[in-house]
Amino acid sequence: WLKPFWLKQGIFLHHSSNRLASRSLTPAVMGQSECKGLSTSDATTDTVKVNVGVTLLADAAGAAQTSPKHQAAEEQLRCREEEVKEKQLQQEREEEERRRQKAEEQQRLERERAEEQLRLEHVRAAEAQAREEQCLREKAELAECEAAERMAAEEATRRAEDERKRAAEEQARKEAQEKVDVFLKAKGFKTMSMPRTSCFTASYPLHVAVQENNAGLVSALLLSGADKKVKNSTGKTPLEAAEKLNKKGSHAAVMVALG
Repeated sequence: WLKPFWLKQGIFLHHSSNRLASRSLTPAVMGQSECKGLSTSDATTDTVKVNVGVTLLADAAGAAQTSPKHQAAEEQLRCREEEVKEKQLQQEREEEERRRQKAEEQQRLERERAEEQLRLEHVRAAEAQAREEQCLREKAELAECEAAERMAAEEATRRAEDERKRAAEEQARKEAQEKVDVFLKAKGFKTMSMPRTSCFTASYPLHVAVQENNAGLVSALLLSGADKKVKNSTGKTPLEAAEKLNKKGSHAAVMVALG
Protein backbone atom coordinates (compact mmCIF):
# COMPACT_ATOMS: atom_id res chain seq x y z
CA TRP A 1 0.00 0.00 0.00
CA LEU A 2 3.02 2.26 0.14
CA LYS A 3 3.31 2.70 -3.65
CA PRO A 4 -0.04 4.31 -4.24
CA PHE A 5 0.43 6.59 -1.22
CA TRP A 6 3.87 7.75 -2.32
CA LEU A 7 2.77 8.28 -5.82
CA LYS A 8 -0.28 10.14 -4.62
CA GLN A 9 1.83 12.35 -2.36
CA GLY A 10 4.41 12.94 -5.08
CA ILE A 11 1.75 14.08 -7.54
CA PHE A 12 0.15 16.35 -4.93
CA LEU A 13 3.43 18.00 -4.00
CA HIS A 14 4.39 18.40 -7.63
CA HIS A 15 1.28 20.46 -8.32
CA SER A 16 1.10 22.48 -5.09
CA SER A 17 4.67 23.44 -4.19
CA ASN A 18 6.99 26.00 -5.81
CA ARG A 19 10.02 25.24 -7.89
CA LEU A 20 12.17 24.62 -4.84
CA ALA A 21 9.76 21.90 -3.67
CA SER A 22 9.66 20.46 -7.17
CA ARG A 23 13.46 20.21 -7.24
CA SER A 24 13.36 18.51 -3.79
CA LEU A 25 10.88 15.90 -5.06
CA THR A 26 12.98 14.83 -8.02
CA PRO A 27 14.97 12.18 -6.06
CA ALA A 28 11.72 10.88 -4.62
CA VAL A 29 10.28 10.35 -8.04
CA MET A 30 13.49 8.64 -9.08
CA GLY A 31 13.25 6.44 -6.00
CA GLN A 32 9.67 5.70 -6.93
CA SER A 33 10.79 4.55 -10.37
CA GLU A 34 13.38 2.32 -8.81
CA CYS A 35 10.73 0.88 -6.54
CA LYS A 36 8.70 -0.06 -9.60
CA GLY A 37 11.65 -2.10 -10.78
CA LEU A 38 11.75 -4.35 -7.66
CA SER A 39 10.28 -7.80 -7.97
CA THR A 40 9.68 -8.28 -4.24
CA SER A 41 8.86 -5.94 -1.37
CA ASP A 42 11.55 -5.43 1.31
CA ALA A 43 10.17 -4.00 4.60
CA THR A 44 13.47 -2.43 5.63
CA THR A 45 14.07 -0.89 2.23
CA ASP A 46 10.55 0.32 1.99
CA THR A 47 10.79 1.92 5.41
CA VAL A 48 13.93 3.79 4.45
CA LYS A 49 12.37 4.94 1.24
CA VAL A 50 9.28 6.10 3.06
CA ASN A 51 11.43 8.03 5.56
CA VAL A 52 13.33 9.68 2.78
CA GLY A 53 10.09 10.66 1.07
CA VAL A 54 8.66 12.01 4.28
CA THR A 55 11.79 14.10 4.81
CA LEU A 56 11.56 15.47 1.32
CA LEU A 57 7.89 16.17 1.82
CA ALA A 58 8.68 18.00 5.03
CA ASP A 59 11.35 20.09 3.27
CA ALA A 60 8.97 20.88 0.47
CA ALA A 61 6.23 21.80 2.93
CA GLY A 62 8.67 24.05 4.84
CA ALA A 63 9.69 25.73 1.64
CA ALA A 64 6.04 26.20 0.78
CA GLN A 65 5.37 27.61 4.25
CA THR A 66 8.28 30.14 4.10
CA SER A 67 7.41 31.28 0.58
CA PRO A 68 4.64 33.76 1.70
CA LYS A 69 7.10 35.40 4.11
CA HIS A 70 9.57 35.67 1.31
CA GLN A 71 6.90 37.16 -0.89
CA ALA A 72 5.92 39.56 1.89
CA ALA A 73 9.57 40.53 2.28
CA GLU A 74 9.82 41.02 -1.44
CA GLU A 75 6.60 43.05 -1.36
CA GLN A 76 7.97 45.18 1.48
CA LEU A 77 11.22 45.61 -0.41
CA ARG A 78 9.29 46.60 -3.51
CA CYS A 79 7.20 49.03 -1.47
CA ARG A 80 10.35 50.55 0.06
CA GLU A 81 11.89 50.85 -3.40
CA GLU A 82 8.72 52.53 -4.64
CA GLU A 83 8.75 54.81 -1.60
CA VAL A 84 12.39 55.66 -2.25
CA LYS A 85 11.58 56.34 -5.90
CA GLU A 86 8.57 58.41 -4.87
CA LYS A 87 10.70 60.36 -2.42
CA GLN A 88 13.33 60.88 -5.09
CA LEU A 89 10.65 62.08 -7.50
CA GLN A 90 9.22 64.34 -4.80
CA GLN A 91 12.69 65.71 -4.06
CA GLU A 92 13.27 66.24 -7.77
CA ARG A 93 9.92 68.00 -8.07
CA GLU A 94 10.71 70.12 -5.01
CA GLU A 95 14.15 70.89 -6.40
CA GLU A 96 12.61 71.80 -9.74
CA GLU A 97 10.07 73.99 -7.95
CA ARG A 98 12.87 75.68 -5.98
CA ARG A 99 14.80 76.28 -9.19
CA ARG A 100 11.68 77.65 -10.84
CA GLN A 101 10.95 79.92 -7.88
CA LYS A 102 14.59 80.99 -7.78
CA ALA A 103 14.52 81.77 -11.50
CA GLU A 104 11.26 83.72 -11.10
CA GLU A 105 12.71 85.59 -8.12
CA GLN A 106 15.84 86.37 -10.13
CA GLN A 107 13.73 87.60 -13.03
CA ARG A 108 11.63 89.68 -10.64
CA LEU A 109 14.75 91.20 -9.09
CA GLU A 110 16.22 91.91 -12.51
CA ARG A 111 12.94 93.46 -13.64
CA GLU A 112 12.77 95.59 -10.49
CA ARG A 113 16.41 96.66 -10.98
CA ALA A 114 15.68 97.55 -14.60
CA GLU A 115 12.57 99.48 -13.59
CA GLU A 116 14.48 101.25 -10.81
CA GLN A 117 17.30 102.07 -13.22
CA LEU A 118 14.80 103.45 -15.72
CA ARG A 119 13.10 105.45 -12.97
CA LEU A 120 16.44 106.87 -11.83
CA GLU A 121 17.31 107.77 -15.42
CA HIS A 122 13.98 109.57 -15.77
CA VAL A 123 14.55 111.36 -12.46
CA ARG A 124 18.07 112.40 -13.49
CA ALA A 125 16.81 113.54 -16.90
CA ALA A 126 14.01 115.53 -15.25
CA GLU A 127 16.46 117.06 -12.77
CA ALA A 128 18.89 117.93 -15.57
CA GLN A 129 16.07 119.51 -17.58
CA ALA A 130 14.88 121.42 -14.51
CA ARG A 131 18.43 122.67 -13.87
CA GLU A 132 18.78 123.72 -17.50
CA GLU A 133 15.43 125.51 -17.42
CA GLN A 134 16.38 127.19 -14.14
CA CYS A 135 19.69 128.27 -15.65
CA LEU A 136 17.89 129.67 -18.70
CA ARG A 137 15.43 131.53 -16.46
CA GLU A 138 18.27 132.94 -14.39
CA LYS A 139 20.10 134.05 -17.54
CA ALA A 140 16.91 135.63 -18.91
CA GLU A 141 16.28 137.39 -15.58
CA LEU A 142 19.87 138.56 -15.47
CA ALA A 143 19.64 139.82 -19.04
CA GLU A 144 16.40 141.64 -18.18
CA CYS A 145 17.99 143.15 -15.08
CA GLU A 146 21.03 144.24 -17.05
CA ALA A 147 18.82 145.68 -19.80
CA ALA A 148 16.70 147.51 -17.22
CA GLU A 149 19.81 148.84 -15.48
CA ARG A 150 21.28 149.87 -18.80
CA MET A 151 18.06 151.61 -19.81
CA ALA A 152 17.87 153.28 -16.42
CA ALA A 153 21.47 154.42 -16.75
CA GLU A 154 20.82 155.69 -20.27
CA GLU A 155 17.68 157.44 -19.10
CA ALA A 156 19.56 158.99 -16.21
CA THR A 157 22.31 160.08 -18.59
CA ARG A 158 19.77 161.52 -21.01
CA ARG A 159 17.98 163.34 -18.24
CA ALA A 160 21.25 164.64 -16.90
CA GLU A 161 22.25 165.77 -20.38
CA ASP A 162 18.86 167.40 -20.91
CA GLU A 163 19.17 169.09 -17.56
CA ARG A 164 22.64 170.24 -18.40
CA LYS A 165 21.48 171.54 -21.75
CA ARG A 166 18.46 173.19 -20.18
CA ALA A 167 20.65 174.79 -17.58
CA ALA A 168 23.12 175.86 -20.23
CA GLU A 169 20.36 177.27 -22.39
CA GLU A 170 18.85 178.99 -19.41
CA GLN A 171 22.21 180.45 -18.55
CA ALA A 172 22.75 181.48 -22.16
CA ARG A 173 19.32 183.14 -22.31
CA LYS A 174 20.01 184.90 -19.08
CA GLU A 175 23.32 186.18 -20.31
CA ALA A 176 21.80 187.03 -23.67
CA GLN A 177 18.98 188.91 -22.03
CA GLU A 178 21.42 190.87 -19.93
CA LYS A 179 23.42 191.69 -23.04
CA VAL A 180 20.25 192.66 -24.93
CA ASP A 181 19.08 194.90 -22.09
CA VAL A 182 22.38 196.74 -22.11
CA PHE A 183 22.21 197.09 -25.92
CA LEU A 184 18.62 198.32 -25.97
CA LYS A 185 19.31 200.88 -23.31
CA ALA A 186 22.48 202.05 -25.04
CA LYS A 187 20.78 202.37 -28.46
CA GLY A 188 17.59 203.99 -27.18
CA PHE A 189 15.20 201.07 -27.80
CA LYS A 190 12.34 200.57 -25.42
CA THR A 191 11.76 196.91 -26.41
CA MET A 192 13.02 194.50 -29.04
CA SER A 193 9.69 194.59 -30.86
CA MET A 194 9.42 198.40 -31.10
CA PRO A 195 11.44 200.19 -33.83
CA ARG A 196 13.49 203.31 -33.30
CA THR A 197 12.46 206.13 -35.59
CA SER A 198 14.61 209.02 -36.79
CA CYS A 199 14.10 211.34 -39.79
CA PHE A 200 11.33 209.31 -41.25
CA THR A 201 13.35 206.10 -40.91
CA ALA A 202 12.60 203.16 -38.68
CA SER A 203 14.92 200.41 -37.62
CA TYR A 204 14.72 197.55 -35.18
CA PRO A 205 17.38 196.36 -32.68
CA LEU A 206 18.20 193.37 -34.92
CA HIS A 207 18.80 195.63 -37.94
CA VAL A 208 21.12 197.84 -35.83
CA ALA A 209 23.08 194.76 -34.69
CA VAL A 210 23.44 193.73 -38.36
CA GLN A 211 24.70 197.19 -39.29
CA GLU A 212 27.25 196.98 -36.47
CA ASN A 213 28.26 193.50 -37.79
CA ASN A 214 27.89 192.11 -34.26
CA ALA A 215 27.13 188.39 -34.67
CA GLY A 216 27.09 187.79 -30.88
CA LEU A 217 24.54 190.48 -30.35
CA VAL A 218 22.44 189.11 -33.22
CA SER A 219 22.45 185.66 -31.55
CA ALA A 220 21.59 187.25 -28.18
CA LEU A 221 18.67 189.15 -29.69
CA LEU A 222 17.35 186.02 -31.41
CA LEU A 223 17.79 184.00 -28.21
CA SER A 224 15.88 186.66 -26.30
CA GLY A 225 12.97 186.42 -28.74
CA ALA A 226 13.69 189.01 -31.47
CA ASP A 227 11.78 188.47 -34.72
CA LYS A 228 14.21 187.94 -37.60
CA LYS A 229 11.43 188.45 -40.18
CA VAL A 230 10.65 192.01 -39.18
CA LYS A 231 11.35 194.67 -41.88
CA ASN A 232 12.82 198.15 -41.54
CA SER A 233 11.63 201.31 -43.22
CA THR A 234 13.31 200.29 -46.49
CA GLY A 235 11.40 197.00 -46.45
CA LYS A 236 14.36 194.74 -45.73
CA THR A 237 14.64 191.97 -43.18
CA PRO A 238 17.79 191.73 -41.03
CA LEU A 239 19.16 188.97 -43.32
CA GLU A 240 18.52 191.02 -46.45
CA ALA A 241 20.25 193.97 -44.84
CA ALA A 242 23.23 191.77 -43.94
CA GLU A 243 23.46 190.47 -47.50
CA LYS A 244 23.51 194.03 -48.81
CA LEU A 245 26.23 195.02 -46.39
CA ASN A 246 28.29 191.89 -46.92
CA LYS A 247 31.45 192.73 -48.82
CA LYS A 248 33.82 189.84 -49.42
CA GLY A 249 32.38 187.93 -46.48
CA SER A 250 32.49 190.80 -44.06
CA HIS A 251 29.05 189.93 -42.63
CA ALA A 252 29.28 186.16 -43.05
CA ALA A 253 29.08 185.48 -39.30
CA VAL A 254 26.01 187.70 -38.99
CA MET A 255 24.38 185.92 -41.91
CA VAL A 256 25.13 182.54 -40.29
CA ALA A 257 23.60 183.72 -37.03
CA LEU A 258 20.48 184.86 -38.89
CA GLY A 259 20.54 181.59 -40.82
